[in-house]
Amino acid sequence: MFFMGSRSVADKSRRSTGEKLINIVFRLDDYSALSSMDMELRIIDLFRKNSTSITFGVIPYLCARNVYDPSPQEAIELGAVKGEVLRSASAEGVLEVALHGYSHQTISAKCHTEFSGLDYHSQVERIAKGKELLERVAGAPITTFVPPWNRHDANTLRALEELGFSVISASLSQEAAAGYGLKFLPETCDLLRLRRALSAAQKSPATHPLIVVAFHLFEILEVDSGRGRITFGEFSELVNGLGRSADVRMMSVRKATTVIPDLSAECFLQNRRMRSRWRGLPRSWQPAGHNLYHCSG
Repeated sequence: MFFMGSRSVADKSRRSTGEKLINIVFRLDDYSALSSMDMELRIIDLFRKNSTSITFGVIPYLCARNVYDPSPQEAIELGAVKGEVLRSASAEGVLEVALHGYSHQTISAKCHTEFSGLDYHSQVERIAKGKELLERVAGAPITTFVPPWNRHDANTLRALEELGFSVISASLSQEAAAGYGLKFLPETCDLLRLRRALSAAQKSPATHPLIVVAFHLFEILEVDSGRGRITFGEFSELVNGLGRSADVRMMSVRKATTVIPDLSAECFLQNRRMRSRWRGLPRSWQPAGHNLYHCSG
C-alpha cells in the first residue's frame, strides 16, 4: 500500500494552506484497434471509482504487421466500437484522449521514431489526419499529442502549433525551444519506478511535486505474461491507495495543464539540463528527484 488516509476535507485543507500535494499524471499509450479492450475498460473503471482521470494515447491508424518495420504496410483504422469506449469515458470526464502518432510505424529501422526526421509537410499531413479521425470517433477536441517512442523534433512542434494542439507529452531528451506556445509535460517514470518517485516527492521541498507515469498494457501480466511486470490487482491496489490519500492529486495530462502554472518550453529545458547532469551517474547514485518534474506550482 502506498498511501493511507481520506480525501475530501483534508485534501481541501491542504490545498488552501499550501501544504504538500503530490500531482500524479497517468498516461497509458498504444490504445488502438487491436489493443485489449477488456483491460482498457477495467482501467477506465478503476479511475472512475477513484473519481479521477487518466490520459490514453490513441493510435488512429495502426500499422497492420509490425511497428518496428519501416516497409509499406496497410493501416487498421480505429473502429466504432473502440471509438465508443473513448467517447463515453471522455464524456464522463474520466478519460482524456490524446493523439499517439498516426500509425505508430517507425520510419527508421535503426532509430525507432514515427516523426523525428520526417519533413514538416509530411508531419502536418499525418497529424492532421489522425486528429480528424480521433475527434470524429471520440466526439471531443484532441489537444494533447504523445509521439510514439516519445520522439519528436522541431518540425513536430511546428506542426502541432499549426494544428491547434496545446500540449505535448514525450520525454526530456527531446526537442524544445523557448518561444513555443505549447505546454510540455514529459514522462518522468514508469510503473516500477513510481514507488521511488513517490518517496522523492514526499521528501522534495516543492509543495506541489509532479510525477508523470507512462505505461503500456503489455506491462500488465494478464495482458502479456512474457513482458508483464505487474498484475492488474497490484496496479489497482496502487491506484486505490493513491486515491485514498489526501496528499495526492491524480489527473490527466490535460487537467495538469490547468493546475500546474509553468509547463513552458523554458521549464522543460531547465529540467532537461538538470537531468543531463544526473544521467552520467550510476543508477544507484542518481538522486531520487530524477523521477520528478520540477516546476512551480
